[in-house]
Amino acid sequence: MSIELENLHKRLGDREVLRGVSLSIASGAVIVILGPNGSGKSTLLRLLAGIWEPDEGQIRIHGSTLSHGGTAARALLGYVPDTSDPLPDLLVAELCSLVCALKQAPLPSVEQQQQLGVHTYWNQRLGTLSFGQRKRACLLAALIGNPKLLILDEPSNGIDPEGTAMIRDVIQQQRQNGTAIVVSTNDLPFATALAGRMFRIQEGLLIDS
Repeated sequence: MSIELENLHKRLGDREVLRGVSLSIASGAVIVILGPNGSGKSTLLRLLAGIWEPDEGQIRIHGSTLSHGGTAARALLGYVPDTSDPLPDLLVAELCSLVCALKQAPLPSVEQQQQLGVHTYWNQRLGTLSFGQRKRACLLAALIGNPKLLILDEPSNGIDPEGTAMIRDVIQQQRQNGTAIVVSTNDLPFATALAGRMFRIQEGLLIDS
């Protein structure tokens, strides 16, 4: 198994959002997290991405423990939040260059830029782009360095049908390359099309759907 979630607990204020989430994710697996807004989907993904730390439990990526102090596990993941609102004054090219410097990886190829439709605004500032264009740019940045774990929070939200089909293609391509993928979504047709293993977060627990 490449990714291990072990007994994750997370409290936000007075509410225990996650209360003992455990899961093993193999390389090339697609995990889909379903549930209404406020159920804890984004909380779980932020823990997976190392944005927040669990109150209890731990996450391991290829044997490396994910924590604020460690960089080995962080270098193995790519994350696209639902908001997809990076620094507005950066060019798309600058965002990707920054990620490349952090991961010590090459810039995305022209073919990758074209697949995501980012090549047409590669030298535009992120703050001038539409929500969907920013999400595409953030997805391109998340793919830098061939991550072992790709985390996508509501990837079809705010995206047109063509963009949604593109995201499905990227997920399947990454799956074939052995990347483990975790997707949260409220979009059931999109979730079904991914042909992954589906779970729901219910009362802080991860339930096989």
